[in-house]
Amino acid sequence: MNNHFAMDNNVYRQLEIIKSLQKRTESTVQSLYAQAVLEYSMYHFKKSQLLISIDQALESGDREAFSAHSLAYKEHIENHKNGKMIIENGYELHLTFE
Repeated sequence: MNNHFAMDNNVYRQLEIIKSLQKRTESTVQSLYAQAVLEYSMYHFKKSQLLISIDQALESGDREAFSAHSLAYKEHIENHKNGKMIIENGYELHLTFE
């Protein structure tokens, strides 16, 4: 089963580096984990909803809705192609999407 919410190895590696730092706090690491889970969840939920909308537009033959949803999907993917940086107490974590 493909787990869309699993973080890639690069994210885990970055989190392990953060955890190993002397000055880190448990709350900082927990906050980064929480932010990462939220970002991945929101990304995959919106992507899923847009794909459903595209499919529905195709089934109903609604070209205008298909174009609008396809454009929104393309923009969503484009906005996440370079990932996203989350920052907490001076620690940075770069999230990658697909």
